[in-house]
Amino acid sequence: MVASLMSSWLGPSSRAVAVTSRSRDAAAASATRALFNGVGPNDPGCSVAVARAGRIVFAEAYGSADLSRRVPMTTKTVVDIGSVSKQFTATAVAILLNRGQLRLGDVVDTYVGGLPAWSRRVTVDQLIHHTSGIADYIDLLSDNGVDDTVRSTDADALAALRAAPTLAFKPGRRFEYSNSNYFLLGQIVKRVTGDGIGTFVGREIFRLMDAAARLPGKARSYAWDGEAWVSADNAWLQLGDGGIQTTPTQLVRWASQYWSPTVGGPSINTVRWIGAVQTDEPGVRYGFGMQDLSDPDLGRVLFHDGSWGGFSTSFEVLPSRQLAVAGTCTSGDLDIEQTDWASEVVAAWARL
Repeated sequence: MVASLMSSWLGPSSRAVAVTSRSRDAAAASATRALFNGVGPNDPGCSVAVARAGRIVFAEAYGSADLSRRVPMTTKTVVDIGSVSKQFTATAVAILLNRGQLRLGDVVDTYVGGLPAWSRRVTVDQLIHHTSGIADYIDLLSDNGVDDTVRSTDADALAALRAAPTLAFKPGRRFEYSNSNYFLLGQIVKRVTGDGIGTFVGREIFRLMDAAARLPGKARSYAWDGEAWVSADNAWLQLGDGGIQTTPTQLVRWASQYWSPTVGGPSINTVRWIGAVQTDEPGVRYGFGMQDLSDPDLGRVLFHDGSWGGFSTSFEVLPSRQLAVAGTCTSGDLDIEQTDWASEVVAAWARL
């Protein structure tokens, strides 16, 4: 009798919660879909994914992965996530810190020789937090006339940094984002482990990711020249600051590491925020390859964007809600890229 009474009481309540949850998810899916309504089959593509508690609850793709061959974008289409890659380089560093193979106070010159005198003052900690004052190697190469359609390697980036004898400010004085910081961290990982950063990431962090420069089935990227979509593919091969190629569906699966880590040990999320610094955006801190914001409605929001070679990626994580959103468009010139679409998707799925 007790069991019967309990089931009659719990049953309708449980079903009501489930129906409400499904209806809210359906509304969130509809709101997400609406944001991409303007991306048609003859436009560069976008792929977006949402996961809750490590389970994908929404994944769709729009537009084309290759306009010339009329290949549609899918949720399995590989994209270049640009600077969203930095969290994986930072995770590699955190693993080495936990193993005692690296220290935050180590200077660059300990691992990467032949650089100017600043390499004997700048520390791993300052690279991680963009407080080194080192010029951005991308700007240095561009200023030297190296076009992004011309093949450029790690050696070219190192040569550009060797030719930059001064820093923008005293190391540790302030935050200033520079891709050189994470490029050099990639070089340090290589010196410590004997593996390229891509190999180390693939073996130790997330096997489904690949930092190879060219992959079969990867989407093409585009820019609008005022009359038509033209290729925006980039031929540079540097890793550490970028270079990870994956899918938004894999990114949102990875996001569970920010509330339930299995890579790098249980203390890794503490390590990630040791010495986090205030950025030039009010209320936003920078930790190990991710930014951190306290939102009055959402709680803690971890996020990073990436833009490279026409690809434009957003990644946002709400650890307390175990919610993650990731998406990439293959052109920064699509109308969707003019909105803060990632935050709108997060709000929809957070059921605000």
